[in-house]
Amino acid sequence: MTPSSDAGDPRPGGASPQNAPGPSGTRHDLVLPGIRFSALRWSPPAGAGSDGRHLVILHGVTGNAMAWDGVGMALARQGWTVDALDLPGHGRTRWTDGDGLPVPDQESVGAERYELRHVGELVARAIRTLPPLPPRAGTTSPPATPAILGHSWGAGVAVMAIDAGAPVARLVLLDPPFMTPAQGAEMASSFAAELRPGMDLEAARALVREQGETGESVEARAHAIIETSPLAAGAIARGGPRNPVEVMAAWRARHPDLPVDVIAGDPSSGGMIPPPVLRLLRMALGPSHVHEMPGLGHSPNREDRERFMQVLGEVLGQHPGQGPAQVPGQVPGQGRG
Repeated sequence: MTPSSDAGDPRPGGASPQNAPGPSGTRHDLVLPGIRFSALRWSPPAGAGSDGRHLVILHGVTGNAMAWDGVGMALARQGWTVDALDLPGHGRTRWTDGDGLPVPDQESVGAERYELRHVGELVARAIRTLPPLPPRAGTTSPPATPAILGHSWGAGVAVMAIDAGAPVARLVLLDPPFMTPAQGAEMASSFAAELRPGMDLEAARALVREQGETGESVEARAHAIIETSPLAAGAIARGGPRNPVEVMAAWRARHPDLPVDVIAGDPSSGGMIPPPVLRLLRMALGPSHVHEMPGLGHSPNREDRERFMQVLGEVLGQHPGQGPAQVPGQVPGQGRG
């Protein structure tokens, strides 16, 4: 991991205003053949020391690492080190050429680069590239193997990354989408309508405020609508598995001992796990590993962060050798994940 070479707006020739709000994490690059991942890291406060707990966050379609700033800050105050990646086609992550330079037109790459298994393989390599955490404060014990939290498309990426050998001690799936091909095509159309590639950042801020975003979510969402690749969003929405239930069942058979938890939005409020699938997940994982959030939709982390953090704290409290990661006093309102 190296400090990011992109201090301002990541678009070619772009630059963010000096007074623009930004994430509290430290931005770094993870350079791999063919791609340069951008990542944010939130670390425990200076002098507090790490207790070895590590969480990797993978966002959903049209999301970015910046959208997880509040969650990263809160967990870092509890002793966690949190890494959030900008996934391919999103944020500041860029496809690169043979010389390691960003491909001039990110829309010129083939849509097959966004195939779920391929992205999972890249993410597995990126996670293995993350620098190790320091030993736990006051001990010589090595840090714990990371937990991985994947939201929406990021949940599918996490599943494929684990197949590709990503180190993981616990997997948390936040409202993974179980969609038909027709629903995927409809979603692709909605993405095409909401993205604004090439828009000026200040204009994007004004637009998302008009759309109802407030507070810190404005910045994350404004960056998302101008930085997300329309090619990526469309390919991802249309490229999901035709039978995600069968895919998940086969994956579980390959990883029977990995602790897996699902945090599910309410289907009546926009959650993307239908009730019959929720019943199957309870049978496959055990009722105590499926956590429903009544009244909240596909992005509980943004819709009611306080409630989301309470549930996440309970789940992460089961991480090996650690107590509950309770995070009091959270402020609702977070960019799409």
